Amino acid sequence: MTDGLRIGEVARQAGTTPDTVRYYERLGLLQPPARTESGYRCYSDADLGRLLFIRRAKQLGLSLEEIPALLGLAQKGDCQTLRQEVAALLRQKLDECAEKLAELMAFKASLEERYQLALQHWDEPVCACACLPV
Repeated sequence: MTDGLRIGEVARQAGTTPDTVRYYERLGLLQPPARTESGYRCYSDADLGRLLFIRRAKQLGLSLEEIPALLGLAQKGDCQTLRQEVAALLRQKLDECAEKLAELMAFKASLEERYQLALQHWDEPVCACACLPV
């Protein structure tokens, strides 16, 4: 087989590395590709499309554990169910993001409070380590 893309080219077109492509193969996200007579991996346009799908899902914050089910729906051509599943996962990610953001805002407020306390004691001539704002 001589038609198709070698691993470096498929990785470049998908915006990733050959190591990542091999990793996705080991996880079963990508099927082992055809090989040339000399043993080089040879990827099809369908393989590239699948890799691009995985990359887009990762960019949306989906985990490698969540992606196989979506790949199955995409492969079946079940677009409506796929869109519904993606929407549900994205809603979950939005909720997680809001929770993390609230935690970060509370942490930031705590840091700002302690920073202001530290500034209040900036010029004290005597070391007052016991009253450091910790």
